[in-house]
Amino acid sequence: MMKVINFTILSLITIIALSCSSTKNATGSSRTNGTRTEVDGSTSGKKGTSNASTTLVGVNDIALQLGGEWNVVSVNGKNIPGEPRAYLHFDFKNNRIYGNNGCNYINGTFTADATRLTLSEMISTMMACENSGTERAVMKALGEVEGFKLTEKNGVHFLQLLNAKGHSLMKLRRQNVNFVNGAWTVKEIAGTPTEDKEVRLVIDTDQLKIHGCTGCNIVNGGIYIDTTKDRAIQFQQLISTRKMCPNMRTETALLVALEETCFCEKVSDREIKLLDDKGNVTVVLTRLDLER
Repeated sequence: MMKVINFTILSLITIIALSCSSTKNATGSSRTNGTRTEVDGSTSGKKGTSNASTTLVGVNDIALQLGGEWNVVSVNGKNIPGEPRAYLHFDFKNNRIYGNNGCNYINGTFTADATRLTLSEMISTMMACENSGTERAVMKALGEVEGFKLTEKNGVHFLQLLNAKGHSLMKLRRQNVNFVNGAWTVKEIAGTPTEDKEVRLVIDTDQLKIHGCTGCNIVNGGIYIDTTKDRAIQFQQLISTRKMCPNMRTETALLVALEETCFCEKVSDREIKLLDDKGNVTVVLTRLDLER
């Protein structure tokens, strides 16, 4: 599955690099959760406030509720650094689990029902990393998993992996920026409509890369996702080719707007907004269709 996703994104990047024109149509996915009961006894507040309650999510459709990608937040109560990003992806179609342990890519199999979860045949690549302690902690915890618990707070979903005694081994947060994946045309930059329809971006949160056409030059960069914040995304180390064009204002404005971006917001399946740290809209993107 990972190879298929990566191949699709690579194809989109190649298309933009060659023509800055045809790209793929991709849609965000929405998830529905089961019944919920309060587990902390606190008074529920507005979204984003500290007094919002944590609720236990009932398991009605395990493939829908557990399937997909989760970012590792902590292992045995210790927070995990955001780079390299540690995450798990549950593929219920093939009963496979894959992801990254904070250093190496991992693969394995799993079995699950409404109350139990076990992982087996876990293997990883063998690249050496500085944060080997994170890798060891993640792999040890995965080897002890026998159950799970789903919770929700402020509309954000969390998964806790439990040992045989019901103690939490690992806390994961639903990867909640997947809706930005795909190919986009830049509709607006800092409140100004973009007249050049060749200004386009491809965003890939699996590979943590952004690629695009500024209307003049090709731009590439990295992505940082802060798993401790809701819908937090940053574009880093942006570099572009150096061709000179009659009008460089759009390119300059786009690069500045991307560098100021801290969050993202889904308007619809076909439109998203990028925002700065104060909530001001930096860029508005409209999803592109692949010409058939």
